[in-house]
Amino acid sequence: MTLQNTNNWLYDEVIDTKETEIIEENVYVDEDFIKNKSLIRMDLNLIQYPIFSKNTKRKENQIVKYFFNKNKDTFITVIPSAGNYIPGETEEKVFIALMKIMKQRGMPRKFLVTSKELKEELNLNTGRYIALVKDALLRLSSTTYNFKNTMYSSEKKTVLSEEVQTAIMSLRILRLEDKNNIKIKKEINDNRVKEVYEICISDQFYNNIVTKGYLVYNSDILLSIDTSTARTIYMLIEKLRFNELYLKIDTLFLIKRIPLKYSKSHMSRTIKILENNLQELKEKNLIESFSFLKETTWEKSEIEIRFNEQTMNEKQERFFDDLNDFKKISTSLAISNTEHGLLVVSDEGESTFEATKEMIENIFNILPVIAKKLKSMPKTIADNIERYGFEKVMKVAIYLSKQKNLKSPRAYFLKALENNWAEDIVLQSKILEKENIEIVEVVEEDKTLQNYEKELNYYNSLSEDDKNNLEDKVYRAYILECGEETKIQKLAFGAAKRKLIGEYISKNQLMKEEGIIENTDQKLEKGQNILTDINLFNEYISKSIDIYKIVLDLSDEKIMGLKREILLKLSGKFILNNLTIEDIDKTIAEKLK
Repeated sequence: MTLQNTNNWLYDEVIDTKETEIIEENVYVDEDFIKNKSLIRMDLNLIQYPIFSKNTKRKENQIVKYFFNKNKDTFITVIPSAGNYIPGETEEKVFIALMKIMKQRGMPRKFLVTSKELKEELNLNTGRYIALVKDALLRLSSTTYNFKNTMYSSEKKTVLSEEVQTAIMSLRILRLEDKNNIKIKKEINDNRVKEVYEICISDQFYNNIVTKGYLVYNSDILLSIDTSTARTIYMLIEKLRFNELYLKIDTLFLIKRIPLKYSKSHMSRTIKILENNLQELKEKNLIESFSFLKETTWEKSEIEIRFNEQTMNEKQERFFDDLNDFKKISTSLAISNTEHGLLVVSDEGESTFEATKEMIENIFNILPVIAKKLKSMPKTIADNIERYGFEKVMKVAIYLSKQKNLKSPRAYFLKALENNWAEDIVLQSKILEKENIEIVEVVEEDKTLQNYEKELNYYNSLSEDDKNNLEDKVYRAYILECGEETKIQKLAFGAAKRKLIGEYISKNQLMKEEGIIENTDQKLEKGQNILTDINLFNEYISKSIDIYKIVLDLSDEKIMGLKREILLKLSGKFILNNLTIEDIDKTIAEKLK
């Protein structure tokens, strides 16, 4: 019903509309289906920036602005509501508990929670928990964050250059005595509960949490860390170390990212705070050891941190447990693009591929020895067969078996799957009649042999006996690298034999011994058509970026991130043997715009 004023007459206009249609969708996933209820996804912006203050003497109406470069065009401004102060340690813990409850609810952007639930998750023993929780929720929802050149967007896969203003979440307080909330009151069925909080995570943070802008942490571990500073250090170094067991970081960088009070007069006190918090992480077995490397001043010092190998396995397991849980959740939420890649589901919501024991064993047998030592590999293979299919995973296993000096085989395996590094390998299925099992023949496309044209010409010039002797050496070297000699290995060797022979001749400089090649070293020059040496590839990128580091005053974290992005972007071209120096220069220039 609307009112219109026509010719100074006021009259009712009746609009005939169709009956309102209400569609209800159940997006709740029974928590019994979730394997690890403690795993949560944390937005990358919350990890690497000072979203929660470490200052215990915060003041009302105090706005804090954090700058991340000399030009002061890269910053975050934290603005509390009138009469309030910015979020700190309590709000951080409450947010972690909210992420855990959101996971249990099935990852909805909007969900209901009570003070009692948060009390249990936070293990609060005070009778003031209702007021404490409510104040923290109000502070979380009313604080505004302005991001300039700092907000990472999973949708655009980059840091946004425009200024973004957002809260972490919004809040509605629902009084259960209100007749409109009778249904909620019946579901809670606890007369002691007077209020329910409706939480709605803001778009920027929620989109990152459910897609690519997140890391997985165990919420119980985060909440068990005694101090906010130690918790921040743990989350930050887990991000920075990626898949490594060693991390060296500038002391000043860590101080400013936490952030802690920094001045020359207070430096020794700040170092002592860092030391105490790192010691807490060590005592909780979250790091193995740490040491300060100081040659001159504390401002120029570094911190060396080492991690137990067990923590690396646990980190990998967190991601895959979370992925398995998210498969169940994502069907209801219609979310498919997670950090782990595209989930392939049928109309019924189940994976379109099924991993059999034979498939897993066939792929596992091809992997290099270092990968076979990981207890998580069979499960990793099974999960990825269900996601990508048997053929793609088999290609990557074969590709992995030929890599040298693997330090993190599982992480490399996943990256190869995600980036299609093995797409030039062609598989042809065959059935062995006697054993009635499917195995795979590998056929390399002719273009992959072009780099070994001289080596193969040399091979063809040998006598039959010499050819057979050389082939036997190549086969033995291949089996030694694989770690096992099975029918799969024999078949794979037969299909890729010419390429393996070319690689063997080149690696062992057999042509040089015969006086055919004077120098097999590759020289790096502008205008060079193809770059095929992995060491030169890495070296050229490092040296090029290091020049920009000096000119543009880039942080070590920025340099590390740039190198990783450039390597990932160009790896596909390198593997396909069509990467040029000009490609590298162009990519570096694009990333530094």
